[in-house]
Formats: sequence, C-alpha cells, structure tokens
Amino acid sequence: MAVKGWLILAFTLLTGAILGIGAVTMGPALVAPYLPKSISGQGERIQGEVLGKQREANRLLLKVGTAQGPMLVTFTQKVGELDLLLEPGDTVTLITSGYATFVDDPSLDRVQRPSGAGLGPSPPPAASSSPPPGPKDKAVR
Repeated sequence: MAVKGWLILAFTLLTGAILGIGAVTMGPALVAPYLPKSISGQGERIQGEVLGKQREANRLLLKVGTAQGPMLVTFTQKVGELDLLLEPGDTVTLITSGYATFVDDPSLDRVQRPSGAGLGPSPPPAASSSPPPGPKDKAVR
C-alpha cells in the first residue's frame, strides 16, 4: 500500500513538472494572439521624426524617418485625434513588432514637439478702438 502512495506522488510531481515546463516554453506563443499589442510584450520601440502627414476619410498616413530607414505608418483607429496631435517635425515613438517599411496601426507611445515649438500658438494682440497709450494732447484754452 505504501508503494502505491509513492507512485501516485511521483506521477503527480512528474506531470506537474512537465506541464510547468510546457507552459513556460509554449504558453506565450499560444496566448500572444489573444492579448492586446500594448501588453503582449513583443513590441520594439522605434523613434523617428514625422516627415509628412496625409489625412484621408478613414485613415491617417504618416511618413516617419527613423535610424533604420523611412516608414509609412497607417492609422485606422482614432484618426481625428491623431490628426490633431501629430504634425510634421514631431518626434514619435512607436511600438511595433520591429522595423518595417509599411506598418499598420502601431501603438503610439510618445510624441515630442521640436524644441523651439511652444505649447500652442500665441494669442493675437487684443485690438482696441482707443489710441495706444502715450502722451495725451492737452486741450488749448
């Protein structure tokens, strides 16, 4: 009877070790297609400068110059928001599976304006109908 207990324990331990090793080696490849790109951990950060931008009805095309070479990035989600956010000259950091000439819907990690650009355009000076301040003309009596 004691041998039967040890056999069950050894079989359970061996089965657990095989399942554990299999889950560590095969698990990420099986689960990755079902996870969002941002948390799958398979992305590479690629930084580049926006060289050109073209807005179409349901997509935004960006030409991005990177250290690896030029990229044509296509966004089909949040097109209006990205069109307002991104301008030529901006430095962007994209999360992709690696460098490719054509990239569809990468995750946008960071946008940096050129160092000389401010937060926004300065407001125009207020127009007034009164003359500018200065020495006032004295009335002659």
